[in-house]
Amino acid sequence: MSRRTLLLLLATTAFCLLCFYRGEKDPFARYVVEGYEKIDSMALDDVPDRELFQGAMNGMVDVLNKRGDAHSQFITAKQAKLFQEEIAQEIAGIGVRLRFEGNPPVLQVAGPPLPGKPAARAGIRNGDRIMAIDGVSTEGMIPTDFADVLDRMRGKPNEPLQLTVLHEDETEPVVIELIRERLTLDSVRGDRLLADQSWQFRLEQDPRIAMVRVISFGAKSVGELERLLPKLLAEGVEAIILDLRNNPGGPLDAAIETCELFLPAGKVIVETRGRNGQIRSVATTGSDGPYLDLPLVVLVDRASASASEIVAACLQDHDRAVVIGERSFGKGTVQEVLPMEAGASLLKLTRAIYWRPSGKNIHRSGTDRAAAMDDPNWGVAPDEVFNVEQTETQYFELAKSRAERDITVFDPDAPDDNLLAYDDPVLDLAVATLEEQLDQ
Repeated sequence: MSRRTLLLLLATTAFCLLCFYRGEKDPFARYVVEGYEKIDSMALDDVPDRELFQGAMNGMVDVLNKRGDAHSQFITAKQAKLFQEEIAQEIAGIGVRLRFEGNPPVLQVAGPPLPGKPAARAGIRNGDRIMAIDGVSTEGMIPTDFADVLDRMRGKPNEPLQLTVLHEDETEPVVIELIRERLTLDSVRGDRLLADQSWQFRLEQDPRIAMVRVISFGAKSVGELERLLPKLLAEGVEAIILDLRNNPGGPLDAAIETCELFLPAGKVIVETRGRNGQIRSVATTGSDGPYLDLPLVVLVDRASASASEIVAACLQDHDRAVVIGERSFGKGTVQEVLPMEAGASLLKLTRAIYWRPSGKNIHRSGTDRAAAMDDPNWGVAPDEVFNVEQTETQYFELAKSRAERDITVFDPDAPDDNLLAYDDPVLDLAVATLEEQLDQ
């Protein structure tokens, strides 16, 4: 008997024993195995085993979703790669942002490529249309296909990538050969993009104030903040706007460590409780943070969720920051990412709910935000008189303006030549609030 056959036999035996043991405790586990075996051996169509497995996982998760757990998710092997890259903030790519633009949608380069990276060296420019990726046409693709676009654009370091590109000022596309490189995704951005693809954080209207936007929380977010904040203070910054608008969240640890930067020792940051209300953990600051006296405002909106809500709620409950904007999303559940298929796919499973220092769980039940507005408990509400509600139109117009601002290179030496129309009443209120504090 070959070593491979022996290992397969042992693995199969172990699986059968596990199913038998689980089946003794819960007969439905045995029924699942029985159903799989019958479909696998008797169905008219010979369906690949992985598809049967994925169907079973999606079916079980769908039950959780229908019972009110909207955030548990089965992540396929293809999706898992992108998910893990986003959390790790590292990808193998060419250093370019993409977006769908127009109707019908067209895949375009959004903003200048990262300096010195493969796309920039190859002459790819802002506004270029991506006609094909490795020979696969992008015609007919729509924004919901963006995950597939990212999967095709990314790969392994030193792998080749072929793009068919139509430059904005030309009529004939060109084929460009590139080699992917390892890139780090930033999660902390400023107000204006500079020519070297770095960010200007100090605000033009008052350079004493810096706008620090955390667009998501990842494995490197806290390190980015720890490197940035001392630099800003050395440049003369006296107050910080921590902008968490449209921040969907991320790892719980990143939220906890962010709060630790601004709080004294012994302060509760967040508590998590599992099934039947059992306390799973209580996160508390272990020492004084380095920025206890730095004037701070936190901005939130309807899309601020999860880890961003933990940060806003904690700093608000300890009177460490004024919270300005509109009520946050209301995602008060904690998901744990569990490996499946030896790590090839993932199960993102809701394991707990989190409670803010004031003893409230901010989770919003149901999907209808408007219907839940009469309940004062969910989400993070702005401080009194700092609520700036937006209509759906205003919200999307502001998001569009911010996106355009993010890809427009700013020249500090000629600010009047590259100003963008950017009406942001939440930012204006934040600046006025901090200026009042600084001028006292």
